[in-house]
Amino acid sequence: MPDTSPTATHWLTLQEAAARLDIHPATLRDWADRGRVRTFRTPGGHRRFAEEDVNALAAKPAPELELFRSATVGQARLAASAGRLASEPWYSRFDEAAKVRQRELGMDLVRVLIGYLGDTEKGWNDEIRELGERYAKLASDVGLSLGEALRAFHIFEGVVRSSVEQLSAAQAGGIQLERPVSWFLNEVRVAMVESRNQTQA
Repeated sequence: MPDTSPTATHWLTLQEAAARLDIHPATLRDWADRGRVRTFRTPGGHRRFAEEDVNALAAKPAPELELFRSATVGQARLAASAGRLASEPWYSRFDEAAKVRQRELGMDLVRVLIGYLGDTEKGWNDEIRELGERYAKLASDVGLSLGEALRAFHIFEGVVRSSVEQLSAAQAGGIQLERPVSWFLNEVRVAMVESRNQTQA
């Protein structure tokens, strides 16, 4: 049995370890529960994660997923710089703070999507619901109608789908992304609509 005493190795907080692996904290907790990362709990009940194990996991990236992440981020920047967002009438209601929130939310969606693609057997309902709620809250805060919120999400969805197409064209025999990506994006969209309906009920 591996030594999980606090003095056995260097330890990282949940936030530090998740940031180093660039995954959602919930994914890291699940990995720890499965024994992929050694942990111990502080007297206050907080988990600490073995730095050695975290570094070992970080050294084994999934090439296709990393390429997908890079392509998605690049496409999002292209969409903004090409004026696709600015050409939408509703986008004028986004002040700088809202634009920052939108970019951060997009990056968070990609991070959770990458985690989902790497482990589709795990239940991702909580993360998907949170993303949907955050999209609904942002849309509400800037005064978007439900239709406008769906159009805004559709633009980002197009960015992700374009990245999937690029990746599919660039590789042969790799992991299949189109179906799980479609399912994930649709679930986020449904969660956004449900959250919007609940707040307006």
